[in-house]
This record gives sequence, C-alpha cells and structure tokens, in this order.
Amino acid sequence: MSDSTRLKAERFFPKFDPLLITRLYRRLEDHQAIDSYDETWDRGTPSSWLDQLVADWKDFDVPALERSISEFEHFQVQVDSTSIHVVVELGSGASPIPIILTHGWPGSFMEYLKLIPMLAHPENFGGDPDESFTVVVPSLPGFGFSSPLREGGFTYGEVAELWNEIMVNGLGFDSYVAHGSDLGAGITARLARAHPLQVAAIHLATPGMPIPPKPWSSGTTEHFREVEVWTSEEGGYMHVQSTKPSTIGVALADSPIGLASWIGEKAMAWSDTDENGNSTFDRELLLSTLTLYWATRTAASSLQPYWRYRHTPNGALIADDVGPTPVAVSLFGGEKVPFPKPPRELVARYFNLSSWTEHDTGGHFPAVSDPSLLAKSLRQAFRQFRIGE
Repeated sequence: MSDSTRLKAERFFPKFDPLLITRLYRRLEDHQAIDSYDETWDRGTPSSWLDQLVADWKDFDVPALERSISEFEHFQVQVDSTSIHVVVELGSGASPIPIILTHGWPGSFMEYLKLIPMLAHPENFGGDPDESFTVVVPSLPGFGFSSPLREGGFTYGEVAELWNEIMVNGLGFDSYVAHGSDLGAGITARLARAHPLQVAAIHLATPGMPIPPKPWSSGTTEHFREVEVWTSEEGGYMHVQSTKPSTIGVALADSPIGLASWIGEKAMAWSDTDENGNSTFDRELLLSTLTLYWATRTAASSLQPYWRYRHTPNGALIADDVGPTPVAVSLFGGEKVPFPKPPRELVARYFNLSSWTEHDTGGHFPAVSDPSLLAKSLRQAFRQFRIGE
C-alpha cells in the first residue's frame, strides 16, 4: 500500500480473543430451549432447528476458522480515525483488473472467501489467467474486524469515500471496478456516482430500488405492490433495525442464542435452495459468521446502517440521473422466501445499464450459494473493460 497523509495500513493477522470465545462456549452450554410453538418457519426460527444450530456451534472449531481466514492477506487500514479491515488477493495473469467487493447484512467478508480465488486465479478453476482480478474485500465499518464504529455510524456515501481512498491512495489503483450486494449494492452505487473517473464500471446483485416519481410502467407498479406485501410480511427486522437498532442490538450482543436465531432465520430465508428445498447457505459459514459477530462484539454496530439510511435526508438515489458509469445488473433467484425482483425499466431510471442478466438460482447470497455463477457473471460484466479489448 502507498503512503498517504490520511491513510495508514498495517498487516493484520485475524485472531479472536480467547476470553470471549471461552465466554461464548459457556453461554452456549447454558442455553435453555424455548418452544417456538411452530416447527415451520412461518413464525420465525423453529426451536428444533435453533437447538441443532446451537449444538453445532458448541462443537465449532474456532482455531480452524482462524487458520482458514489467515490463508488470505489481511490489512488494517486507518483512514483518519476510522479502522477498516481489508483482504487483498493479487490476481494472476499479465493485467488483472482491480475489483472491490462489498458485502451486506447479515454478512461479512467471509461470504466472499470462496469467490476470491475464482476471480484472482481463474486458471485453477479451468479459466483463463488473462481474465483475473486483483480482489479487495473490505469489512463494512462496524462489522467484524472493522471496529469499533464511530459515533453515529456511516452513510452509504461516506463508506464509498472510504473505499475510494483505500483503492486509490491506499492500493494505488488509478482505475478499478466494483461489485456489491445488499447494503453493498447501495454503497457500490454511490461509489460509481461519486468517482466516475476512478470507477470504470460496477456490478450489482439484485439491487433494491427506491420509489421514483410517477409516471410508472405497469411492471413498476406491480413491483412496488410486491415490495409492499413482502415488507409487511418479512420486513419486521428492517423496521426494528432502522428505528431502534440499539434496543435489539443489546439483545443480540448479549445473547449468542438470540444472535443465532436473528441471523440464522435470515440466512435460511434469503438463501437459494437445492433440489430438496434445503438452504444452500453453508452451515460452516453460518457458524463462522455468528462467531465473527460475537467475538468482535459487532452484532449491535452492524445494525446501524439501517438507522443511518432511514434518517439521512435525501439519502436515496435520484431517479432519471443515471451518471456516466456503466452498470451491470444480475438478478439472482431461488430464495426460500423470494425477494421482489425489480423490472429492467425501473433500474434503468437509476443506472447507465451496460448489461442485464437474470438467474433462477443464487439467491440473496450468490457468493455463498453459487460462487462459480457469480464469478462468471463478474467476468462477463467487466470483460469489455480489460486493456486491449
């Protein structure tokens, strides 16, 4: 990383506080089973499923997790008073494209760990090294090793400024591309708007769209009707986290069982499903994610972006002001609880669309459910921006 008056970077070796891990196991042993009164998912997390998840967590190998994530190169980057955890993997080939991948909630940098080598070293997966990327994966402020969160948290635009600082002044890239999903899609969109000279193109996975001024097409009208139904049935978590995040945050930070139920239910509902209807969200990754949130004490701070978005005046993207940056959009489907997918004509009111693809699989976590599909999507989206093509 280059020197900067605003930015300092140091190699980082991710480890969890052994005292916190000991406390975690003690709290898991004290778990008292609670009857959910419904063993389906209709009322939330079933007690039998949660009991099995807790049993698996008791046997979870934390040192193995530390060894696994330490196979990558980590940095702690200090931008002014903010500390950001970043994973960097240099790409193979003659001219790898720099790419920054941004996760969302309830995710972490770990959801990209299977994707990173596919992008950085495609020759190891039957691909062409000339289509490689140098991959940068930061942890959002207040998530995992990017902690503690500053008072008040960050807006999407403020996180985008941190990302550009890291990519340009930290890593020395004159130009790069970006991908985001969930909260990461919102941040990536702001990154493209604010820095079109540095951001050559972006890719968004199933972005959520704000409501534009009318007139609307019939497809847009139907989409927002579906969004209203989905929000009323499935959006309770979003309302709580955007209005009283500190209240629920205390419960999640104090109780690993509560954390497992809150995050586990979303991981199952939003993930793709296999031919037998089972979630494709990897069990080891779910336990790793729970351990990361607990051991870094970031369960509460990870909720703050919802509050900031709701309480930031003019925080939404502006319709019919697409900006110059090319935007590739991929819609991934197959979730256990399907998300309403925006129609192309709605998305085109916000972005300069360079490509549009729809997949029946991948779900809300395509990097987890089908990393090879996401890798293929990213290679296709950014192929035209390689030197000489």
